[in-house]
Amino acid sequence: MLDLRKFGDPVWPKELMPIGIDGLTKESYEDWRTLVGDEIHHLHPEISEQWIYRHWTQSPLSFLAIPDLEWREEIWTPDQFLAEVRTWRGNEPLNPEFDYGVFHQFGTHPTAEALDNGAWDYAPIVLSTPEGFIDTIGEKVDARYLLVEGHQRRRYLNALVTRGAKLPPQRVFVLSIPIVNQ
Repeated sequence: MLDLRKFGDPVWPKELMPIGIDGLTKESYEDWRTLVGDEIHHLHPEISEQWIYRHWTQSPLSFLAIPDLEWREEIWTPDQFLAEVRTWRGNEPLNPEFDYGVFHQFGTHPTAEALDNGAWDYAPIVLSTPEGFIDTIGEKVDARYLLVEGHQRRRYLNALVTRGAKLPPQRVFVLSIPIVNQ
């Protein structure tokens, strides 16, 4: 079982930090990937862009050592994704009507637009936790997957499914690390 209470400080090397992440002008993903490509070459470009580059150490899972990460792409039904994936705080409640409204409040949000057209724009990223995990408030969560990146997609997917939308199976990136899978 993965004990998330044991982790905290980011372990990602500072030399991988995108230039300008703390300022107004951040280097492009393409420039960043060119500079750090040797360190992240084993990851799918969507994983490195949507998680590491985009969120850097704002991600609560930046304690995961990049060199140890393994990944695979899977195709999951919307119901499977909603049933098997939990967030950092376990099974936080979702509010489908509120979430649906948020994604349409000021026009159509890109996340909503993509799913309204049948598939999300970027595959969410989950961490395989076959034995479950203990979260930061100490609850044992019997969940096979922990959401790494894609919280808005999860919220909007839930809103659509609750409203009766019939969506096709979707792409999901599944990360694994030796400490979790031993």
